[in-house]
Amino acid sequence: MGDMEHIESYLEELMGEYPICEYAFGDTEMVPFSDKIFMICETDCQRYGHCWACPPNAGSIEDNINRIGHYKRFLVYSTVWEVSDAFNFDACLFVRKEHEALTREFREKLLKHYGLEQESLAENPTPPIYTLSAGCSICETCACPDEECRHPKERLMSMESHGILIMKLVDDLGLTYSYDGTTVVYFSMILF
Repeated sequence: MGDMEHIESYLEELMGEYPICEYAFGDTEMVPFSDKIFMICETDCQRYGHCWACPPNAGSIEDNINRIGHYKRFLVYSTVWEVSDAFNFDACLFVRKEHEALTREFREKLLKHYGLEQESLAENPTPPIYTLSAGCSICETCACPDEECRHPKERLMSMESHGILIMKLVDDLGLTYSYDGTTVVYFSMILF
């Protein structure tokens, strides 16, 4: 695979094809983690325990934090969506699916450019390019916890499942994460 500058250059070129609002590159050493984030997920998110891409079913927080350490650089980008009410979970879920579809397509083009196949984490726990997002939304209802994931190669793991303090990271990068009551912002991360 190409050097870091080539990858970053191609990522910037690729971002021009998508409605990405803001983005920033960084070294993985600057990613803030907390092993307490699963507790926040447990109390604040209805997907906790009901999604293979989210805590606690997305692997141990220690393993996922260590996985990030296998990469040197990252790209974080945002998409911004208009909704009737940013506190309406169903409205936000609908636009999150749009963000996730965009992120899967983005990842597919990136992998194709470098002649790589999408792998499941069972096949390769540290693939050459690793994508995290707001959590998987491929299936209308996740099979978790009753059945195995139906799409282990396509699913996008959540950044929270990797212990990443997203708001601190985007704040440190100077990215915007809050607009108003009718706007929702979603973030994805590409590690390489």
